[in-house]
Amino acid sequence: MSFGAPENDGRISNGVSRRTLVKGAAWAVPVIAFAGPVPAMAASPCTPTTALDTLKPGTKPTSIAFFPSDPLVTAGLAFTSSSGSVNRGNTGEVAATNTNPSWNYIEIEMEQNGQRPLTQGDWVQLTITLNQPVTGLSFVIHDIDQTQSGWRDLVNIRTAGYTANLGNPTNIQGDGSDGNPFRPIANGDLPIDSGANAIRLTWAGSVQVVVIRYIAGITGNSGNQHIGLGNLSYSACVFPTAKSSSARSSAVVAPELIVPPTDLVLVDSDGSADL
Repeated sequence: MSFGAPENDGRISNGVSRRTLVKGAAWAVPVIAFAGPVPAMAASPCTPTTALDTLKPGTKPTSIAFFPSDPLVTAGLAFTSSSGSVNRGNTGEVAATNTNPSWNYIEIEMEQNGQRPLTQGDWVQLTITLNQPVTGLSFVIHDIDQTQSGWRDLVNIRTAGYTANLGNPTNIQGDGSDGNPFRPIANGDLPIDSGANAIRLTWAGSVQVVVIRYIAGITGNSGNQHIGLGNLSYSACVFPTAKSSSARSSAVVAPELIVPPTDLVLVDSDGSADL
């Protein structure tokens, strides 16, 4: 699976096909210049970055790991939706861009269900649960954009305490709240690596659970709409009490998601090496 921009992949014949616009495009490596500083990575026995680019596109991991870390820090991914009539499509899948070099992200998608079109207010919700608290949790939400009548991406952040750094230049407005969700300023089907349709969210304080709601902003004629989750990192562990330590030691991570830390060169999900 290789997407230049994750909207309207053409699997639904009566939708507005977006991916035909980027078919065969060779986008450059994404350079996202965020307007504000990202917290520096503190000296810690915990490392900051997940290895999304080591995961196989098309798989649906329920837990992803930060390497190398001792004890192992993982992020569980769970998805819900507004009703049974909302088809989540490829939500939760590892997807690869068609950029050169390619880089991975996690799909969050809504798709037309049979004859029922996507309707304003439909949503898919992601809950990220870490197996222990951390500070400086940070990640990027990619590809928030819209067209006149096809789709409109809205993103509501349901866990308080975050700051948002927008691309520079940016095509995103809002603050992520219920009444003022992150959303595009102007119409335009921007490539996923443009930076103008991405935000970086950071929780400077201690956090263990984060909830994000992806909402259909209009009743349009798009067969599906997507955003992408990538670049997960944190700055330091919050070392737990004996009770939470016991719970942490019982965490199970699927073997195929664990990358041997020996001589590991981490690669961020934007394709840049984390040396």
